[in-house]
Amino acid sequence: MASTVRRTLGALLLGAVALTGCTTSPPEGGGTDPSATIGVDARAQALWAHRTAYVGDNSKVIALVGDAGFGPAGSFTLSLWTTSKPYAVTVALTDPAKPFGTTDFRAPATLLLGTVTNLDAVHVTAAGQTYSLTAQEASEALGHDVKTLGTDRAALDRYLRSLED
Repeated sequence: MASTVRRTLGALLLGAVALTGCTTSPPEGGGTDPSATIGVDARAQALWAHRTAYVGDNSKVIALVGDAGFGPAGSFTLSLWTTSKPYAVTVALTDPAKPFGTTDFRAPATLLLGTVTNLDAVHVTAAGQTYSLTAQEASEALGHDVKTLGTDRAALDRYLRSLED
């Protein structure tokens, strides 16, 4: 049992190290984030399909960052903090599409917190500025556990529709 835990933790650490510095920015020439061009139903389907129990599930977390809506914010790199609590994702904007202070990161951070079960915090950084949202803060703002977005498809749909209003 202890050996399995050590191997799992080692794999998560290796994944976090490998992912740090990976870019997931739109392609050159004006590509857009899928969440900016698809309807609520398709966005909900993408978020639902990529939801995961672990921050260390690199490919799903990368997909969820795009699905959640961080793509329109500009080019970015990701760092996953998976070795000890609090588990976190840092989205470092390397080429923000608009000024950091005018960008509302609350909805994409909430979606990411809701669709990654063990994710405790999301941090967004650019040019010395930081936006952070914890699962507890997101839950308080929603009026219910943010993790419900990853366990109840109807709750996810309702939240996405509320963003369109």
